[in-house]
Amino acid sequence: MPTALDWTGKEAAFALGRRLIASTTSSTSVDEESAGHLGEGPHFLRRGEAHIPAPDENLLLVGDNLPALTGLLATHRGRVKVVYIDPPYNTGNALAYKDHGHDHASWLNFMTPRLMLARELMRDDGVIFIHLDDGESAWAQLLGHEIFGEDNSLGTLIHQRAKGGGNSPSFVRGHDYVHVWAKVGDRAGAFLTEKKAPAKLEVIDGRRMLVETDVLRAGFGRYARGQERRLMYEDILEVKGAKKLAEVDAKLASGEYVLRRWGAQGKHAVVRVTPAEKASSKLYSIIKALGGQNDLEDLGLGGIFSYPKPVELVKTLVASQTFFDPEAIVLDFFAGSGTTAQAVMAANRRDEGARKFILIQTPEPLRSKNARSLVEADSETDFPEISRLTAERIRRAGQRLEPGPTFTEATVAEDRGHGGRGMNSRLNP
Repeated sequence: MPTALDWTGKEAAFALGRRLIASTTSSTSVDEESAGHLGEGPHFLRRGEAHIPAPDENLLLVGDNLPALTGLLATHRGRVKVVYIDPPYNTGNALAYKDHGHDHASWLNFMTPRLMLARELMRDDGVIFIHLDDGESAWAQLLGHEIFGEDNSLGTLIHQRAKGGGNSPSFVRGHDYVHVWAKVGDRAGAFLTEKKAPAKLEVIDGRRMLVETDVLRAGFGRYARGQERRLMYEDILEVKGAKKLAEVDAKLASGEYVLRRWGAQGKHAVVRVTPAEKASSKLYSIIKALGGQNDLEDLGLGGIFSYPKPVELVKTLVASQTFFDPEAIVLDFFAGSGTTAQAVMAANRRDEGARKFILIQTPEPLRSKNARSLVEADSETDFPEISRLTAERIRRAGQRLEPGPTFTEATVAEDRGHGGRGMNSRLNP
């Protein structure tokens, strides 16, 4: 029997989400008229002028993520393949949305309409990764079941973020949780990662290829030391029969298999060769990615965040659902320092893809001792805004690539009755 949460303000939170979803209609053409269903005026501004986001551009949207997500409905409804968020943990630290003290109801009211809008933006085969510590994990899981459907829950991944040490009175917490839902459970497909051993990488005709020499075996079970386990091409007919030989010959003709001279008898092993960027295996549920400080320090932006998320972690999550979808759109509406943008760039570098990112970040002050020296502020006494760090990181990460990706930075227009004003994010990297 499905378990549903109940909390103070639940009905109003869901009503707000439904109202925002209903306030726009989907349109196949992106123009001034079709982008204007969310009340009067533009949703996004660039250099003081109205900006209509295009599905094929990288975006950094600066402002409250509730009206930003609502505004995206006009152009991106049903287009987003992957959503990754590292939302506020409700720890009592730097939570701009929390105005009722430390309670779960405030967090649930904050997250509900945002998750409803995110679901509306997702493709039918889209997935959402919600990254949390154990403070809100149980609540988030039940809320996710209610919004996305328990049947569409794909499980929980573990992010190992630390190794030993620490002064915890009970035990050292070295992991976080990544809850995963699909918009439509049976449409999401397998979660994939680059294939590892026993295959090895070789450069063949100038291209990185994964080479597997153990494709065919003479039989099952154990082999004595020194005994050849591979079935040579010359022996297939005798051992496996004509049908298997015909199958192998067809794959030789297509280029999936090649023959390689093997052993002293001069016979040939059947070898599978796969372009490295297409060689995949299933993702393991425990992902080890320690810290993210090095990623920022490498860009000259270290010392601002205490626990930035590792690029490798987010890249692994993004690639797991876009392994064979290199033009997918990835959304992060708690962008922080911009880890997700750099992770999308890394995923594109792996397979020469053209994935696009949409990042949303509120322009709240970046209260860090090092912030003023690394990111431009409006005056010598002001702290720079987090969104400026986000943009600077995207620029610096992009400069490492040739050609570097371009992105559009736009401002979320003033709230026109969306509710939840001033409720955006904490310092999420």
